[in-house]
Amino acid sequence: MKRLTAVFQATGGAGHTRGGRIARAAVLLAALLVTAPLVAPGSAAAAPAPIIGGETQTDADGLAAVLIDGQYNCSGSIVDNYWVLTARHCIYSGSTRIADSRISVRVKSIYYYSGGGVVNVADSRVRTNHDIAMLKLNRSANAQPVRLPTATTKVGATTYAFGWGRTCSTCSPSAILRRATQNVTSINDTDYHGGRAIRTTGLNGDSCFGDSGGPLFKLVDGLRYQVGVLSMVSSGCTGTAYWATVPESRDWISDVMATV
Repeated sequence: MKRLTAVFQATGGAGHTRGGRIARAAVLLAALLVTAPLVAPGSAAAAPAPIIGGETQTDADGLAAVLIDGQYNCSGSIVDNYWVLTARHCIYSGSTRIADSRISVRVKSIYYYSGGGVVNVADSRVRTNHDIAMLKLNRSANAQPVRLPTATTKVGATTYAFGWGRTCSTCSPSAILRRATQNVTSINDTDYHGGRAIRTTGLNGDSCFGDSGGPLFKLVDGLRYQVGVLSMVSSGCTGTAYWATVPESRDWISDVMATV
């Protein structure tokens, strides 16, 4: 079985194997990421980076860059003008929940570090036993929300991953949004927290560290529906990715938006 890790946040959040802790080498990699400052391109140090392979995007419709203390941490999607959907592990540092006051999102920009607008997070919710989290914004994102399906996708379906993660497991980062085409190989796997997951393999690109929380879309009649939230990737970011199943959490998402 290939070793799998929860997708590292760009600031060096903890990674995990499906069965327990990641190998020592991956822990050392996380420590290195923590010590590397994240700054905009053109500065002395490198900034976070996109999906391996794939293609660059000219718009960020429905997408959000999740920031911790103003620095890029994870990807996310706008499911309502006041709500962003991301991975649960994106708002934890180890076992400690990150304070909402430290979290913000950049919306309406293909760059995580400039353009569009930055909106602070007023509240957050996580789903028990699923790698799913919801971030409530303190003002409207004024953006076009993504669509949430009522049913999951099918094995063999072509889907599309979006994010600002790394271009390789050890590469210096870049800051432009990318897309990778994915093939669905299972719809009954598990995410990092034990919830139902979609498993995919890359067709023209793979997800990597920093893509956590990003959406997996399926096109239906030319419209994008979000079927997954990135939870884990194979070690080395070569091939397999696991996505918390959005339709499995659709009622929970609706309840959170209605009651918080």
